[in-house]
Amino acid sequence: MNNDRANLIPGIPVYQKVKFQSAGGEANREFLNPNAFSIPSPTAPTSAFPTYGNISRNEFHGLPFVSFDAQISRYWPIHENLKLNTEIQAFDVLNHPDFSCCSSTSVASSSFGQVSSTAYGPRQFQGSLQLIF
Repeated sequence: MNNDRANLIPGIPVYQKVKFQSAGGEANREFLNPNAFSIPSPTAPTSAFPTYGNISRNEFHGLPFVSFDAQISRYWPIHENLKLNTEIQAFDVLNHPDFSCCSSTSVASSSFGQVSSTAYGPRQFQGSLQLIF
Protein backbone atom coordinates (compact mmCIF):
# COMPACT_ATOMS: atom_id res chain seq x y z
CA MET A 1 0.00 0.00 0.00
CA ASN A 2 2.91 2.42 0.47
CA ASN A 3 3.58 2.53 -3.27
CA ASP A 4 0.01 3.56 -4.12
CA ARG A 5 -0.61 7.09 -5.31
CA ALA A 6 -3.25 9.32 -3.78
CA ASN A 7 -5.85 11.55 -5.41
CA LEU A 8 -5.35 15.29 -5.26
CA ILE A 9 -8.44 17.16 -4.11
CA PRO A 10 -8.83 20.31 -6.24
CA GLY A 11 -9.11 23.68 -4.52
CA ILE A 12 -7.16 22.72 -1.38
CA PRO A 13 -3.56 24.01 -1.12
CA VAL A 14 -0.96 21.22 -1.07
CA TYR A 15 1.72 23.05 0.95
CA GLN A 16 1.26 24.45 4.45
CA LYS A 17 2.50 27.98 5.07
CA VAL A 18 4.16 27.13 8.39
CA LYS A 19 7.39 28.71 9.59
CA PHE A 20 9.45 26.03 11.34
CA GLN A 21 10.36 26.94 14.89
CA SER A 22 12.19 25.27 17.73
CA ALA A 23 8.95 24.52 19.55
CA GLY A 24 7.52 21.02 19.30
CA GLY A 25 4.12 19.85 18.21
CA GLU A 26 2.60 18.43 15.06
CA ALA A 27 1.25 21.78 13.83
CA ASN A 28 4.79 23.13 13.81
CA ARG A 29 6.09 20.32 11.59
CA GLU A 30 3.50 20.10 8.82
CA PHE A 31 4.86 20.75 5.32
CA LEU A 32 2.26 18.97 3.17
CA ASN A 33 -1.44 19.44 3.84
CA PRO A 34 -2.97 15.99 4.51
CA ASN A 35 -6.45 17.36 3.75
CA ALA A 36 -5.42 17.95 0.12
CA PHE A 37 -5.14 14.20 -0.57
CA SER A 38 -7.54 11.27 -0.55
CA ILE A 39 -6.95 7.53 -0.76
CA PRO A 40 -8.23 6.03 -4.02
CA SER A 41 -10.89 3.37 -3.68
CA PRO A 42 -10.57 -0.14 -5.16
CA THR A 43 -11.62 -0.60 -8.78
CA ALA A 44 -14.10 -3.35 -7.95
CA PRO A 45 -15.80 -4.22 -4.65
CA THR A 46 -13.93 -7.55 -4.46
CA SER A 47 -10.53 -6.10 -5.41
CA ALA A 48 -7.99 -5.82 -2.61
CA PHE A 49 -5.75 -3.48 -4.57
CA PRO A 50 -6.61 0.22 -4.91
CA THR A 51 -6.23 2.05 -8.19
CA TYR A 52 -3.54 4.61 -8.89
CA GLY A 53 -4.57 8.12 -7.97
CA ASN A 54 -4.34 11.19 -10.17
CA ILE A 55 -0.97 12.33 -8.73
CA SER A 56 2.05 11.51 -10.84
CA ARG A 57 5.39 10.39 -9.49
CA ASN A 58 7.70 13.16 -8.11
CA GLU A 59 5.03 15.82 -8.61
CA PHE A 60 5.82 17.89 -5.50
CA HIS A 61 9.00 19.59 -4.31
CA GLY A 62 10.67 19.18 -0.95
CA LEU A 63 12.04 21.75 1.43
CA PRO A 64 14.77 24.13 0.24
CA PHE A 65 18.36 23.07 0.87
CA VAL A 66 21.01 25.62 1.90
CA SER A 67 24.64 24.71 2.52
CA PHE A 68 27.78 26.82 2.45
CA ASP A 69 31.21 25.24 2.93
CA ALA A 70 34.50 27.16 3.15
CA GLN A 71 38.20 26.36 3.15
CA ILE A 72 41.29 28.43 3.86
CA SER A 73 44.81 27.13 3.25
CA ARG A 74 48.32 28.56 3.22
CA TYR A 75 51.80 27.31 2.42
CA TRP A 76 54.52 28.47 4.85
CA PRO A 77 58.09 28.21 3.55
CA ILE A 78 60.41 26.84 6.25
CA HIS A 79 63.55 25.99 4.28
CA GLU A 80 64.53 25.51 0.61
CA ASN A 81 62.79 22.12 0.18
CA LEU A 82 60.59 22.23 3.26
CA LYS A 83 57.09 23.76 3.43
CA LEU A 84 54.25 23.60 5.92
CA ASN A 85 50.70 23.58 4.59
CA THR A 86 47.98 24.69 7.03
CA GLU A 87 44.36 24.14 6.15
CA ILE A 88 41.06 24.93 7.89
CA GLN A 89 37.74 23.66 6.53
CA ALA A 90 34.26 24.58 7.69
CA PHE A 91 31.10 22.70 6.72
CA ASP A 92 27.67 24.38 6.92
CA VAL A 93 29.21 27.70 7.90
CA LEU A 94 25.83 29.44 8.06
CA ASN A 95 24.51 26.70 10.40
CA HIS A 96 21.21 26.66 8.52
CA PRO A 97 19.01 23.66 9.38
CA ASP A 98 18.15 21.50 6.38
CA PHE A 99 15.01 19.52 7.14
CA SER A 100 14.34 16.13 5.61
CA CYS A 101 10.93 16.06 4.09
CA CYS A 102 8.34 14.06 4.89
CA SER A 103 8.54 11.19 7.31
CA SER A 104 5.67 9.15 5.93
CA THR A 105 4.63 8.51 2.34
CA SER A 106 1.25 6.97 3.18
CA VAL A 107 -1.69 9.38 3.17
CA ALA A 108 -3.42 7.23 5.79
CA SER A 109 -0.55 7.75 8.27
CA SER A 110 -1.03 10.32 11.04
CA SER A 111 2.48 11.71 10.36
CA PHE A 112 1.93 12.25 6.61
CA GLY A 113 3.55 15.44 5.32
CA GLN A 114 5.35 16.23 8.57
CA VAL A 115 9.00 17.14 8.95
CA SER A 116 10.51 14.92 11.62
CA SER A 117 14.28 15.41 11.41
CA THR A 118 17.13 17.33 9.86
CA ALA A 119 19.00 16.00 6.84
CA TYR A 120 22.53 16.84 7.96
CA GLY A 121 24.40 17.61 11.14
CA PRO A 122 25.36 20.99 12.60
CA ARG A 123 28.26 23.23 11.63
CA GLN A 124 31.64 21.45 11.71
CA PHE A 125 35.25 22.62 11.56
CA GLN A 126 38.38 20.65 10.86
CA GLY A 127 42.02 21.57 10.43
CA SER A 128 45.17 19.94 9.13
CA LEU A 129 48.91 20.44 9.00
CA GLN A 130 50.99 18.95 6.22
CA LEU A 131 54.77 18.95 6.09
CA ILE A 132 55.99 18.87 2.49
CA PHE A 133 59.65 17.92 1.88
